[in-house]
This record gives sequence, structure tokens and C-alpha cells, in this order.
Amino acid sequence: MTIPPPLHPGAAPADEAPAVSKPPSWWRRNRVALVALLVLAPLTAAAVGWQEWYQFFGFGGRPVTAVSVAQDDTAELAGAEWGPLRGGEIDDVSGLDVPEDTRLIAVAVPVDPSVEGIGCETPKLVEQATGQEWRPVRLEIGLPWSADEPETCLSEGADPYELIVPFVVPEDATGPFWVDVRPYGAGASFLRFTLEP
Repeated sequence: MTIPPPLHPGAAPADEAPAVSKPPSWWRRNRVALVALLVLAPLTAAAVGWQEWYQFFGFGGRPVTAVSVAQDDTAELAGAEWGPLRGGEIDDVSGLDVPEDTRLIAVAVPVDPSVEGIGCETPKLVEQATGQEWRPVRLEIGLPWSADEPETCLSEGADPYELIVPFVVPEDATGPFWVDVRPYGAGASFLRFTLEP
């Protein structure tokens, strides 16, 4: 009697166990995720670094050239006429959250754009004798935001308006001060108004 050939040529004889294949290694199973990590990690680091650099250095450069403006004068910069500055100490602070041993100084900077819309950074107050700087504190002292009294320049519209900016300074900061305003598009220049409250 003859033994019939196997039904599947090349099949292992019945007495041999089939070979067990090893599962792919961890590196092979995760190769797509690893390639994505290799590509995205440097891109993420570059994007975060660029954002931090851009926030610190502003729109292309730091302002280094002050355009000095006397308290009753005006100046033209970045397509707008600025000033004259008005300002001084606010004596009645009832209803506002102003800390003890501080003073509230408010300034108004008229802006007359000759073109539609001009942007600027929030003005800052600088004590001339010490170089100490203060940023606006509208919300911190309880003054709500108002479109009629903006703290920064209006990017839309060509109508004149005023920047109304409050600063809280220590009681011993007596001035004189500078009010620095940096319009976008002014390169390395910024406006420096003199304020003697």
C-alpha cells in the first residue's frame, strides 16, 4: 500500500511541531510613533523658542531711540500725531482697589492717526531719576475696560481718540516721569513724553 502525498505540499510532517514566530520588537511596533517624535520634538522646541523670543523682543526689535516730547507739545511718529500729554495724580480713589502707601497717576495721550488704524504697545511710566518702570493697572484697581478709554492704540479707524492709562506708584515716587509709548511700525523709535505731576 502506498501513502498518499500530503494535501499541502511543503507542509511539515505531522510529527514535527510548527515553528513559533517571535512577535516584533518594541522598536518595530512603535516605529511610526518614534519617527513622529523625532520630527515633531525639534519642531515644537523651535516653535516655543521663537514664540518666547518674539514676545520678549517684540515686533522685530527693541526700541532704543526716544523721540522726546515736552509736556505741552505734540510729535509725529508712525503715521500719527501724538499729544499733548495730560496727566497727574488722582486724589479721589474711592471705589478703587488702590493699595495703601501708593499713589494713582493717570495719563491721557491724544492720538490722531493720519491713516486708518495704528497699533502700539501699552504705555509705561518711567521715573526719570531711578529708571523704575510701571505698567498700567486698570483691571487690577477695579476699572473695567472701556472702548471709549483704550489703554492701547486702536487698530481700526482713523478718528482721533485718547489713550487713558492709570498707573499705581509707591508714595515716595515723586517724579518727574516719562510716559513711553511705542507705536508699531516706528522701527527702533518710541515716544517719550515728560510728565511732572
